[in-house]
Formats: sequence, structure tokens, C-alpha cells
Amino acid sequence: MNPFDDDFVTPPTRHTNPFADDDPVVTSSNPLHPSSHAAAAASRSTFQHEPLTPSDIDNDPTAWQDLGDLPYRRVIIASNILWGRHHSTTNNNTPKDEEERFGLSWYPKPYVDTLKAHQSSFSSSNINNNNNHDLASLLSTTTTTFCTACPNGGPIATVTSPLDAGGSAGFGSRTTIRIMSNSGLLLSSIVFPKDLYIISHKTGKKMGLHRSPGDILTIGWTTRCILIVVLRDSLTLCYDMGGRAVLPPFHALKCSGSGDQQGCELLEATVFEGGVAVLGTDRNAAVVELLDEHDDPTYVDGADVTSWRVVPSNNDPSEMRTVFAPPPHYALVTPLPTAMFAKSKHFTYGCIAVLPREYAPSRRPELFLATSDGSVVVSEMQPSTSPNNGLVDVDCRGKIGGSGPKAPIVSMAFAPNGRFLACFTANSVLTVVSTTFESIVLEFDTSSGSSSPPRSMGWCGEDSVVMHMKHLGVLMVGPYGDWLRFAYNDDEGEIYLVPEIDCCRVVTSSSVEILQRVPPGTADLLRIGSIEAGALLLDASDAFDSGSSNADEAARAITQQEGLLEEAIRECIAAAEGEFDVKVQKRMLRAASYGLHFACRDEHSPSRMTGRPSPEAVAFVRAARKLRTLNAIRTPSTGFAMTSAQYDSVSAKGVIARLMAAGHAALASAISEYLKLGRQVRDYAKAMKATAFVNSCSAVSQSSKTLSIMTDSQIAEEAIRIIRGEEKGGGKLFEKDKLPPASQPSSGMYASVALAAHRAGRRGVADLLIMLEQSPVDKVHALLSIGSYADAAAVAARARDPDLIFTAMLAYDKSLSDNDEGKNTYFSGVVNKFPMEAVNMLTAYHSRIAAMGGDVKPMVNILLRRQRHAEAGTNIGKRAIALVRSDSSIMAENELEQQKVETLKEASNIFGLAGKDCLFQKTCTDEYLDLISDQEQLRRQYGTIDVAPPSSSVTATIASILKYAAADPRSSHKLFADADRIAKKYKVSEKRLWYVKVQAFSESKQWAVLRNLADSRAKSPIGMKPFALAAIKGRQGEAEIMHYVGRMQGQSDGEDRYELFCEAGMWRKAVDEAVKLGDRRRIAHVKSVCNSIEIQALCDKYV
Repeated sequence: MNPFDDDFVTPPTRHTNPFADDDPVVTSSNPLHPSSHAAAAASRSTFQHEPLTPSDIDNDPTAWQDLGDLPYRRVIIASNILWGRHHSTTNNNTPKDEEERFGLSWYPKPYVDTLKAHQSSFSSSNINNNNNHDLASLLSTTTTTFCTACPNGGPIATVTSPLDAGGSAGFGSRTTIRIMSNSGLLLSSIVFPKDLYIISHKTGKKMGLHRSPGDILTIGWTTRCILIVVLRDSLTLCYDMGGRAVLPPFHALKCSGSGDQQGCELLEATVFEGGVAVLGTDRNAAVVELLDEHDDPTYVDGADVTSWRVVPSNNDPSEMRTVFAPPPHYALVTPLPTAMFAKSKHFTYGCIAVLPREYAPSRRPELFLATSDGSVVVSEMQPSTSPNNGLVDVDCRGKIGGSGPKAPIVSMAFAPNGRFLACFTANSVLTVVSTTFESIVLEFDTSSGSSSPPRSMGWCGEDSVVMHMKHLGVLMVGPYGDWLRFAYNDDEGEIYLVPEIDCCRVVTSSSVEILQRVPPGTADLLRIGSIEAGALLLDASDAFDSGSSNADEAARAITQQEGLLEEAIRECIAAAEGEFDVKVQKRMLRAASYGLHFACRDEHSPSRMTGRPSPEAVAFVRAARKLRTLNAIRTPSTGFAMTSAQYDSVSAKGVIARLMAAGHAALASAISEYLKLGRQVRDYAKAMKATAFVNSCSAVSQSSKTLSIMTDSQIAEEAIRIIRGEEKGGGKLFEKDKLPPASQPSSGMYASVALAAHRAGRRGVADLLIMLEQSPVDKVHALLSIGSYADAAAVAARARDPDLIFTAMLAYDKSLSDNDEGKNTYFSGVVNKFPMEAVNMLTAYHSRIAAMGGDVKPMVNILLRRQRHAEAGTNIGKRAIALVRSDSSIMAENELEQQKVETLKEASNIFGLAGKDCLFQKTCTDEYLDLISDQEQLRRQYGTIDVAPPSSSVTATIASILKYAAADPRSSHKLFADADRIAKKYKVSEKRLWYVKVQAFSESKQWAVLRNLADSRAKSPIGMKPFALAAIKGRQGEAEIMHYVGRMQGQSDGEDRYELFCEAGMWRKAVDEAVKLGDRRRIAHVKSVCNSIEIQALCDKYV
């Protein structure tokens, strides 16, 4: 029974003897290295219960070791590795004089020379180049080398830095982060520190940072091939396999009250499959989740309110996306208030581990923190909404670390399935518990062999825990306390463990190995005396290959039992998938094929009855394709150490993505075609292959005569052939004849290759390829990246896509300087070079901004460049009229008037540019400027703002002057003269002037002046009705009203007099006037609205 299963209830067993001197030490090597011994592949005698000698290893290349009842093997992926070498030794661009390599470590040459001189001056034995072992040992005392590998057989990243955070003397101010394949080929390199910056949250600008190589705290890979570098002040850097930064630098843990350039000092940081978790010296923690465009966008919406996002800076127009589309990479940072909890419980934190969100009940990562009193605190990612800030003390004190005194946990590691946690305590006891801490699965004491904690600890699949112990090699502990010790010489170089889902990679200074549990199917097939169906079929196949006559009988014996042959075929196929040796793979597949031959001849076979391939045949073809793919990516030129289980975990599309990220575009394209993946995947792989071809043409054009004479047209034609999957030597590709719709490449292929050509300095190739792009979105983004902003806008206009048009204009704006010259260049370029749709959109955009109170100058600038003077001047005039007073003081009012005058003068000048077309608008504007001047003169003359309020019209100004006469009777004659002057100057008609006077005098209670105005002429130009109405509304007496009504004696004034009497409530006179008019309806109207009984009786008399 496997104790790591859920139903395990057996009490734990403690073993303390793996370090005894008389215990056998496993020294096996390369169990699957190809050998010329054909009999070895046929032999199933693979279990070795005794220590293997070198001769045994050579004679038995498939040697396994038993960990209890579980067989394990040691597979050498690559040996005698020269780390950091290039694909071509003649094209090594790394300066040899700058750094010296010792295994996985690189040191500056001056630093190495200094240590040599220092050692020779104090030691009787000089250190020379021939004694690299002593020199490497000396260098390792002052430096440390970080080494990490991408999960699922991915690349390896290393960096060497001094132990002192301030930098060791002579080491230098820079180091190099190298990303290499498992065979040692250099994929990319990152100079550290170089161009480090952080974006200020207040200003949004970049601020430079100064760091040294000694500031590196840890490095690690996520499952999505993102390399994370964490510095001691929590500054986090993220790179892809090509060494390109995918996110701007950011502080994972910010100190309260500190600026943007300062983060919290870290105690520990650990990279997990989905990001990184950090623990500060102030006992606070944070978890950074690295997400991308393939994640659910709503996942971020459910994050804690204290969380914040880190997104890439979109300086490249090709990376511009819509507002709703997530960026290609982004980080979600969640700070956790763990310090307060630790202070309340009076303990500190040690190591940390993260349970990935796939295995957490909340579907978000959970942070496990080991405490100084031997317990573990679990923190959720929702501290603001969870009780106790989401922190729970599991209280495992006394349960972990054996029966001795309590000891804190110094190292933790989760199993790949997330169900178990391996804990190593300070008293050298390994304890495996469930993630709920309800059951203890294993306790293993290592104190007799080593009192120090392991240098690294992880899981080898789901069945064992591996630890690298100083001077003891690698120790593997199994489910029941069984153990294996793999001897590695620590003196020869560093040893790094890389836990995988089904194995453990061991990276040394000269090799890469895999420690793996032998797949159960393989173990069943090759076990001595096995009677499994697969083993019997394998024996029959081997007998057939050797020409034995018993082969047919052995095969027919399997077919006699129903279903046994199909089971045997499946076992052979499964065993073949788990092998690394091509010979063993072929042997297993031959056995499966041999069984399929009998299955097809069976009349009762389901495949013959349905007429379709049997499930076993389909599985055979699928396994053959998988093995060919795995063998192709395991070659030294590719260097992927991927197993069958890892292939299934990543999927075929994931393998293609990793190959392209590692720079193996040609292989990715071939595999995608071979596996018949989706069209988009195959087309994307072809595009990356074409990109690699264009880059290679540009990179070696100086050294290769064949490529140097290739013109841009020839390079473009070859790239198009690669994209279309055509054979070389076809006809011209720049003809008008198009491919059939089914053969058209996916959208964006030509654009992506064109971008690569542009970056490589092949502008002509880029232009030719962009012409063939059919997707407007990809074509626009490619043109923007190249710098053809007007062409991009034209493409967007033809596509009738306003978003793309705006994107083109925005990119053009960002490409220019942020000063007056840049703005003028922008508006001139848009108006003169961009399509009319873009110009109209820009005009509408700035018009909207101006209408909302924004700056009106951009809109006017555009209109003037478009020769639309009337519209430009009108908008300026409207803006001047819309100015309102912001302060009641005279100074503020004067400033406002001055601003209005200047704005109106500008509008007048704009109208003047159009000549006769805007003569009316210019005349109106100039007259209004004169009115403003007259109003200012009146205010200065009479010393008050009431005589001529600002922003008043001609009519309002005349009325204000007349009204002010009531407040200053002594100046009334002068005021009346000013009013007449203003009316004459601005050509106010006589009737309009009299109406204004009547209204002004009545509102200001100047009744005598009103009567004088009415009596000033025998016949008023506006009649007497306005005077009478003013008296009625002013509640004057009947005599005053009749003074005006009495003068209305014309034949056409009868109806007006009736209405005036009704308005004044003179009902008797209204009845008399109605009688004179002979209108009974008016008499009835008086009766209906009058409350006097006498008047109603009078109305009845006439009705």
C-alpha cells in the first residue's frame, strides 16, 4: 500500500541508518544510455539488490534500484557538458577575456586573477590554471551560484553573485544571468544589473535604480516559462526564455511610508509554479501571481481589495490592445498582514512554501509559514474579508520533528499533487504530513548522518522525497521510510535538485540526470518471471524477432483468453512511452505491433466488426507520434529533458510554444505539421520559422557570401514560401493571383514576420510582407511598429474601424515630443497625411473636449489647418462667451473681462483670415469688442458695476443704464444721454429702444419718467398699450392706468382696451367696452371671471 494515498492509515516508521558507513551507497549511473549490447535490451533482469560497481553499470545499462517495493532508475540526459556554449563554436559572441567558467559558475576574470594572486602569496602551493578544482573551491567561499530549471524538462538558468550584498571587492558591478538548455547550449543571456528602473505610482515616470550582483536573493521559473529574479529589497524582475523583460520591475513587498524606490528587506523568497512568495524582515509577507492573457479575466476581479496589479508598459504600438483585453503578461500582488499575527502570538517566521491555487480549497494560492515555535501558519489570499485576516495556526507543535524537543521547520516542499507537505526540522527529522495536518505519513531521522539541514529538498514525483545533503550526495526517502543514497561528489561542483511531477532532475557542473520511479507498466514488463500479459507478449515478440518457432504459440496462448491480448498491447504501448532509450522504445512498440497483428486477424475483434481502427491501434499511432516528438526535443541540439508524463501535462501545443520560445522555430514547425495540430498553431509555427530565417539572413549577411547577395525581394519570397508551406523553387509570389481561401495563412502571420524583419534592419522585407497581410488589426499594429502611422490610419479607415483609427493617431502622438513643436507636427501630420476619417475623428474628439471645458486650442489648430475659419472662430467666440466669473471681487471680474477680450480678439483675427466669407462674423465680433469697451468706460465713469454688468448684450446694457438712473437721480439726464448714445452707436431701432425704456423705467419704479416718455410725443412709436401694461403690472392706481388707456382712441384699439381693463380688474369698464364691440362672448367671459354679483347681473342684462 502506498502511504501517500488518501486511505493510508499505517503509523509512520522511522529509519536512522542511511548514513552508516557500512550501509550500501547507490552509485548507479546512466540506466538508459545506448549500448551495443543487444542482449541487454532483451533481458528483464534489471533489479539490483547489491551496490553496483562501475563494471556492473557498463554491462547492465538498464539498472534499477529498489526503494522498498518501488523501483527507481537514474537516467543521464547529458554528460560532459560544457555549459554556456553556443551552437557554433566559431560564432561565439561572448568575450572570452571578461569571464571565466567553472562548471555552472562564471566569474569576472580580474576577480579570478586577484584570488589567484592572493592565494599564491599566502600558500606554499600556487594555484594555476591546471588546478581548477582548488580555484573553484576558493571562489565558492566568497560567491554563490543560483541555478534553477524550468519545470517539465525546460531550460536551466544560472547566475553567480558575491555573498556580500554590497559586492565583494574585485567582483565587479555586473554579472550575467544565463539561460541554457539541458545540453548546455546558451539560449540567451541577461546582463544584471542593466537599465533597472521602477515606475512611480504618483507620476507614472521611470525612476532609475542602482543595484549590485550581491543583491540577488533567489531566482526561479514558473510553469509558464517565466524566469523570476528577486532581489533583497523585494524588487522583482520577470523575463522570458529569450531574456526579454515581460513586466517592468516592481517591489513585491512595500514598506509603509517608503517611496517608490524603496522596498522591504526580505528574509526569504520562494518561487512556485504560479509566481513568487516573499517574507520580509518585518514579518510581513506577500504573494505575487504571474498571470497572462490565457487566464480568466474575472480571476483578478475576485482578488483582495489590498491587491494591486503590475502591467507591462505599452511603449510598443504592436502590443497595444483594447481596453477590455488583458495584457499578455501581468502580475497580481497580494500583501498579507502576517506581522500582526506573529506579534500577537510571540513568534517569528522561518521558511515559507506556497500551495498552488489548483490544489487549494479557495482556488487561490495559500501561503504556509513555519514559525519559530515549531508550528505552521496558513494564510489565505483574502485577508480583508476573512476572519483573523485569513491567518490560521494549524498548531502542529509536537507533531512534527519526532518525539524529541520541539524544533522549528527549516524547509518545506509540497508534493506535485498538492496533497502532502514534506517538512524538515532543525533537529534533522524529515516529516511528511497531509496538507490539512490531520495525519502524519512519514518520519525519517537524518541526525546520525548530518546535523545541518539539506541544501535543497523536493519531491521525486509523488512517491518519494529527495534531499541534497552536504558531503553525502542525494538522499531519497520512500513512502515507508525506505531510502536510497545517490553518491555525488560535492567537491567537483554544485548539485542542484529540480523537482518534477514524475521525477527529479539533478543538475551538476558537468551533467544533467533524472531520478525517476520506473513506470509501473515498464516494471511489470521487465520484472523477472513476470506473467503479466504485456510481459508474455514481449517474450513472444522477442522470440519472433529471433526466429524462434515458439513465437506463434506464445502469441496464440494470449489470444485464448478474451481481452488479454488488448491488455497486453496497451501495456507495451504504455511501457514504450515511459522509456528514454530509443532501442527499448522500438522493442516495446514492436511487441505492441506484433499483438495488433493477431488482433486484426481475430474474427471476434471489435475493430473488424465496426470497420474502424481499434482503440489499441489508435493508441499505438498516438504513442509513436509522441515518442518521435519526445526523441526530437531530447536531442542535444534542442536539450529538453521532458518525460512522457510531462508531455501530457504540457500538451502538444505547450511543447510547440516552449520550442518557439527557446528559439527552435524550425523544429516547432515540423512537429506541429507532423502532429497535425490546429491550423492556427501550425501557421504560427511557420511564421516563427520565417522570422528565424529573416533574422539569420540579417545576422550572418556580413560573413556569408551566399546570404549577403540576397535582395530584400528574395528574402521576402523565401519567407512567404515558408509561411505558405511551399517547396523552394516555385514561381513568383508577388503576383496578383491569390491562393485559394483554404490555403490562405492565418491572420497576423505576415505582420509578425514583417515586424521581425523591421527589427533586424530589413525595412524592404517588412514592406513587402505587410502588403500581403489581410487582417486589418494585425496590419495596423505592424505598420505602427514600423513607423508608418499614416499608412496604418489609411488601412484602418478602409476597414471602417474607429478603434483602429484612434489607435493609429494615439501611437503617432506618442511618437512625437511633448512640446509645442511636437504638437504642431502632430496636427500638421494628421491633417495633411492621414485619411479624412482620421481628421474628422480627431476634430470631433477635441471638439468634445472643448465642449466639456477642456482646452480649445487643439480643436482650433485642426480647424485652421483644414481652412475652416468660420467654425474655428465660432468655437473661440463661444468659449469667450462661456467664461463665467469665479470670484465676486472686482479684480477677478476685471481679469475675467480681460481674458474674454483677448479671446474675442483672437476670434476676430481668425474670421479675418477667411476674408469675405466670414465678414459678417468678424463684424459682429468687433462690435461686441466695442461694446465691452463701452461697458468698461461706463463702469469707470460711474464707479459701479451695476451701470453696465459684464457679459451683457446691447439691450441689457441700455436697460442697465436706464435702471441705474433710479439709484442716481442727479445723473439721470447724463445716463439717459448715454443710453441714447449706445443705442445710436449700435443701431438699435426706435421701437426696440422704446420697449427697453418702458421695461427699464417700470422695473426701476421711475413712473414719472415713464409718463414723461409717453407724453414726449403725440404718437408713441410703440403705442400706449406697453405703458398701460407696465402701469398695471406695477400696481399703479386707476388714474395712472387710465392716463395711458385714455389715449387709445383708435378704432382698432377697442380690443386692446378690453384686454387692459380685464388685466387691471376694471370689470365695469370691460363690460362697457365689450358692449361697444358688440361681442357677447367677451361679456360672458367677464361674467365667468368676475366675482361681483352686480357685474354679473349687468352682464346678464346685456346678454
